[in-house]
Amino acid sequence: MAHQSWYRTYRPQRFDEVVGQSHIERTLRNAVDDDSVAHAYLFTGPRGTGKTTTARILAKALDCEKGPTGEPDDTCEDCRLIAEGRHPDVYELDAASRTGVDAVREEIISRVNYAPTRRTWKVYIIDEVHMLSTSAFNALLKTLEEPPLHTVFILCTTHPHKVPETIHSRCQRFDFHRLSVEDIVARLRYIADTEGVQVSDGALTLIAKHALGGMRDAITTLEQLASFTSGNIALSDVEGLLGEVDDDLLFEVADLVLQRDVAGAFRFVARLAEAGVDMTEFVKGMIQHFRDLFVISAVGDVGGAVDVTTEALVRLEAQAAAFGVQRLARVLDVLGRLAAELRWAADQRLTVEVALTRMARPETDLTLEGLAERIAELEAFGRLPQPVATPTPTPAAKAPAPESVTPVKRDESTSSPDAPTVVPVAAVAGGPLDPAAIKRAWPAVQAEFKKLKPSRSHLFDSTEVEVEGDVLVIEFPAGQDFSLQIARTPETMPLLKRSIAVVLRVDPPLELRLGRSGGSGPRPHAAVPSAEDTASPLTDETDSRPSVAGDDADITKLVMDELGAEVIVEHETES
Repeated sequence: MAHQSWYRTYRPQRFDEVVGQSHIERTLRNAVDDDSVAHAYLFTGPRGTGKTTTARILAKALDCEKGPTGEPDDTCEDCRLIAEGRHPDVYELDAASRTGVDAVREEIISRVNYAPTRRTWKVYIIDEVHMLSTSAFNALLKTLEEPPLHTVFILCTTHPHKVPETIHSRCQRFDFHRLSVEDIVARLRYIADTEGVQVSDGALTLIAKHALGGMRDAITTLEQLASFTSGNIALSDVEGLLGEVDDDLLFEVADLVLQRDVAGAFRFVARLAEAGVDMTEFVKGMIQHFRDLFVISAVGDVGGAVDVTTEALVRLEAQAAAFGVQRLARVLDVLGRLAAELRWAADQRLTVEVALTRMARPETDLTLEGLAERIAELEAFGRLPQPVATPTPTPAAKAPAPESVTPVKRDESTSSPDAPTVVPVAAVAGGPLDPAAIKRAWPAVQAEFKKLKPSRSHLFDSTEVEVEGDVLVIEFPAGQDFSLQIARTPETMPLLKRSIAVVLRVDPPLELRLGRSGGSGPRPHAAVPSAEDTASPLTDETDSRPSVAGDDADITKLVMDELGAEVIVEHETES
């Protein structure tokens, strides 16, 4: 007996055997059982998704000896003849080879009025109906609209947009969906077990992905591989024959990018080159992998937007959470440029290596996206931990000042990856302050204060710091008396002390004063008032305020807005 292809041998013969089209199966089965079969159907969808197969099963349901029934027995002579394409009441026409109006007149119009020969229904299955000419469609139109009783037309096409709207309006349309990877893998596993083929789940997954949702393509590929390997299919055989990239390789390269392991990425590409992997196909696989990661990271797997197996989905979710949306968007941008560059690249391997370096190291990518990733990392590193309590100086003996600032060793077991190393300015609390270290750390203090109170962070924009003995002096520019008064309020001073304690890890006595004006000497020191001595508390609003760098009228208005009442400030006389 001549060999029959597997996709024909394992063609579904009943509604419940059709894979991945449950919405169509249920509708057609109920229509047959309820005696409400339409006179014309339009089956549309990608190749290999079951359009012609479902049309034949519907013909069986109508002409079965036990029918019409939603569950044809597939054992009677009528069902057998329909499966073999020899039933006299079921006409299958290939519109791709008979496109003209004469074929429609001869095959359909001239015969449609004759009564069925064996059973009670005549079924016309027109495959690739979009190939009919305009004249043929016009000739078919009237017959399709008002066919004789017990006549059903089933039109199948992969290009529904090429079918005239006049035909659409006379048919019930059913859209066949692409099959999921899991559905294809399950069917391939059944066929492999039946045929005695040894194949791993990973190889089946790769075959299913290569089929792009078409069952017939997947079954044909499985049969080809079974012949190539004599029934023992390995993952490497699938990769070599199809040029597809295994999921494990895609997860591996994504981990290398995630860990910023450039050396490992170069070794990985070298391994691909030695194995003879097509770099273009590899990049296509990477784009699909990172696209899935991006979708999961952004919105999750909504409505099957990520077509993978359940096991792969769990791994994707874990990897997507580690990347983050912004970084994945930049990686996809780099991959998009890489796919375009590979077409004209003299050395594809080098092009891939450079792109992986740019993905792993944002400092090597001078695009806006690369700079944005670097800024995001710096901002994450700058999030300082909040202290439990403000440390107070002890009257311990003064220790000698350190020669340089020494970073504090982080505890890897308790510290979070976002917490930066805090740099102290004295060896012990209460020790002598290092003026140079204080000046270097002052911008960090200002940044910490801005996080605590953004609306008043501008008060310290133009300030300078000095160290006089054990006292930390914050000097305001001459003429900023009102800024000085606001800084001394009980709502501002605790936040300032807290910022200093977080950054410097010490809590020295503070003194706020005005700086020099012109060529005169230093202004007299002004003692820092306590919270009890302050008369007017500030509101705790955090909305933005105008800058105090304007003239006196603007500064006066700012203070009036802050204090909610008239503030009288005595200007100190210059010495």
